[in-house]
Amino acid sequence: MFIRALRVLNFGRFFIRMRNDVILRKEGIIMMSKPKINGGIIIRNKGRIELGENVLINNTSEYNPVGLPHPTILCTSNKKARIHIGNNVGISGASLVAASFISIGDRTLIGGGVGIWDTDFHPLNSIERRNHQTRGARSAPIVIKEDVFVGSRALILKGVTIGKGAVIGAGAVVSKDVPDYTLAYGNPLIIKKININKNEETISNRV
Repeated sequence: MFIRALRVLNFGRFFIRMRNDVILRKEGIIMMSKPKINGGIIIRNKGRIELGENVLINNTSEYNPVGLPHPTILCTSNKKARIHIGNNVGISGASLVAASFISIGDRTLIGGGVGIWDTDFHPLNSIERRNHQTRGARSAPIVIKEDVFVGSRALILKGVTIGKGAVIGAGAVVSKDVPDYTLAYGNPLIIKKININKNEETISNRV
């Protein structure tokens, strides 16, 4: 019985890997090397999605004990939209939606349930929403630089730049720029400096 269940589990994982390969090809994803994808990913690509080398994408709680609310979603909503993911990036059950441009720097880690959305999705003006629910929604590029860590359930909103080596606390709502080597947390967002000692990055005891 155990052996049969193990065979079924292994077949299921094989089927998901094959499904992911088909999705990557079908959606025209540009890859520097084949990413490691655990569990089934969701991709909707009307624009351009680029993956660097050695990208890891987790899609179920089996692969991340934080618990993932949904698989990783990569979505470009129009022909001009672009998502660029650098080398050695790790993503767990995050949602990346670009109507303009999202850039993820090398060695950045994106925690479970993070939302990175460069669009408002809907017009902010109620009259405009009556005429059309989505037409006229504003968007602005998001740039996340190298070596950033984005904690679980954080939201990164349109027009934001997050500097090199920054840490975004779990559940933070980021609607303004975050400088290099800072800790940003909370809602409203609080930003504090991270002390850098030689080659090590440590958070000050005052934070």
